[in-house]
Amino acid sequence: KASIICADYDLLKIDFPELYDKEQKYIDSWLLDNCAYMSEGQVKRMSFGGDHAGLLDFGSVEECISKDASKFKSAIRQRSGGRTATFLTSGSKYRFLNGNFVAGSLDVKGIGTHKFSDISNPKTTGLLNLADALRELMFQRLIQRLIELEGAEHQVQTVKFYALIDTGFSYKGTNPATGWEKERCVLSVRQRQSRLLDDFQGFNFSGVCPSHVLEKGPGRTLRRLLIKYGISAEFFPRVLLYETDNDTDSINLPKNHQGGILDDLSGTWNLQSDATGMNFVDFSDFYILPKSPLGTPWCMSETALGDALCLERSKFVEIFLNSPKLCTRVLGVSDEKDATQAYTDRLERLSSHKNIQEAAHSINNENGIVKPSKPKYCMCWFMELDDSPMSKWCLETAKQTHFSSILEHIDAKLPSKPLPPPPPPPPPATSPTIGFEKLPVTLTPTTKVIGGIPDSRIPYRTVYHTGWAPGKKLPPPHPVEYKTFDPSKMGSEAYRMFISTIVPRPIALVSSMSVKGERNLAPYSYFGAMNHNPPTLAFSCCRNRNGEEKYGFAKDTLRNIKETKEFVVHIMSKWYVDVANHCCGPYKFEDDEFVISGATPVPSKMVKPPRVREAAVQMECKLEALHEIKDSSGMVKATMVIGRVVLFHYHASVLDDKTMTVDLDKLQPISRLGGNTYGQSFGCFDLPRPDRKY
Repeated sequence: KASIICADYDLLKIDFPELYDKEQKYIDSWLLDNCAYMSEGQVKRMSFGGDHAGLLDFGSVEECISKDASKFKSAIRQRSGGRTATFLTSGSKYRFLNGNFVAGSLDVKGIGTHKFSDISNPKTTGLLNLADALRELMFQRLIQRLIELEGAEHQVQTVKFYALIDTGFSYKGTNPATGWEKERCVLSVRQRQSRLLDDFQGFNFSGVCPSHVLEKGPGRTLRRLLIKYGISAEFFPRVLLYETDNDTDSINLPKNHQGGILDDLSGTWNLQSDATGMNFVDFSDFYILPKSPLGTPWCMSETALGDALCLERSKFVEIFLNSPKLCTRVLGVSDEKDATQAYTDRLERLSSHKNIQEAAHSINNENGIVKPSKPKYCMCWFMELDDSPMSKWCLETAKQTHFSSILEHIDAKLPSKPLPPPPPPPPPATSPTIGFEKLPVTLTPTTKVIGGIPDSRIPYRTVYHTGWAPGKKLPPPHPVEYKTFDPSKMGSEAYRMFISTIVPRPIALVSSMSVKGERNLAPYSYFGAMNHNPPTLAFSCCRNRNGEEKYGFAKDTLRNIKETKEFVVHIMSKWYVDVANHCCGPYKFEDDEFVISGATPVPSKMVKPPRVREAAVQMECKLEALHEIKDSSGMVKATMVIGRVVLFHYHASVLDDKTMTVDLDKLQPISRLGGNTYGQSFGCFDLPRPDRKY
């Protein structure tokens, strides 16, 4: 009886090449063949004598199995007691590459518990209801859209959904996991993700990510984005206690913000990720605050927020009642005594509501008042009472028997543009003037000896800081306290720190060509000048994780240079930065980035790869040497390409013929900084060497 409720066919075609030219009907069948299974442990639970026997609206499991006992499939369990497994596609074919397991695979949630799971808690059903699956799907698509709008894809991602599959059966009565009646059971099919770790360091992926995942890197980036849009997955949304933007439930923080709410983890974020800590998964515990800038479809009501604050755990109620700001917003009074009485009255009224009684974890037997605590079925009362239009849509849709346009409905409610960035902080009073700053050259006496070196050897002194003299110290403007890191223990964690440290880096836009004449164009910021006579430059190609094994996972540029020993390096300028940046997409080897990006090819004179007409500086190069950079295991992680310039080409307007120097104002060079940030050559100044006038 299994059938497809909805599917992201475009994503499936991208991630599984065998589906690229297939019709929707074929892909539906492919999904069912690869995913529509129930675990052996769950079948045992639903069979005679099991705790789920007779709870679902079909005949005996034994009868169902007798009709078709041939469909079995192996799967990989990555955590104990859960309801998710990883299925291999393409007939379960796999291989090992450099010690890594390689296979087409996808993640299926709702397939049931395994044979050895602890099922003593009746809420551990192993099954997934449609309302929860829809809620998780809508939040995943919302958060992924916000990540993309904010340009943070390289820092953090969500694990995307491929499909929702209707199992064809429902609970006949109450679902022990949710307390809801006659819930439809479904499977959610998602992108594969590994939760296996070599070193756990306290990780528990069946629950909340630990603080060291949330306070830095992708976890910090995601929390900053969620705070910006008034989204929470906390037991208590701490943003309610902070000064927010324009009386909203959001704070627009700059990317490098330190302290404040970003360092406040006391609300207990329920975020889950894969083993890398970069790809986040399981979004059913998210909710959106009433004054979120996302607007009406997504926001819970003020009433729901107030009710949740009154019903939450005792320690959070105490925080709420100690906040005059929150008391005024929720209870209409700020005085502590008045607020306490208003809270008591509201809790008493709430305790008389049937839905609150059913959801409450504990009720005082003497007076019938709900005890502030976690609700019976949900992570927190904010999620339990979420009455946003989108949350209601999930519940209403889950009751339907026929489904259409689910993804279209969700996508129509997604924001189409990001919030404007926060205004930049005012520049410090000592910051250099924007533009090109010429400093005077000051002659110094030649009679003094400084540090054992007579001034006669350094006759000219040029200073940037007024009053400085040789030997006088220039301390940093901040306290000197060290954080020391061992790169051998950081792995890929060093990436963001390293690229934001070695700044600014010039960008080489490198054109190359295969022996068959296939053109390639790509930017590299691990780039620099090595010598001027002969003119020599170098850039580094990192390992291409999506590359082909037979080419050593080399990037297309490196493959071509190894074959032809020729390439052209261009300096990136502001006027064509979009064209250059577009060249770094995940294109195939045979794709022509000149065509894709709009760059104009111009024939070179001494090498075969073409030049880029838009670039003001073009350097035809011959390969001088390749140097492989390996990690401690001997794996090649990057290759340094050293080239000799055999011919220079300049736009005539950028080069001063008299001084043979490039005019920065006309070249408008672009440099690479950390993250998504680029730099321009503003605030420049002349500072000659101490032994020269210029």
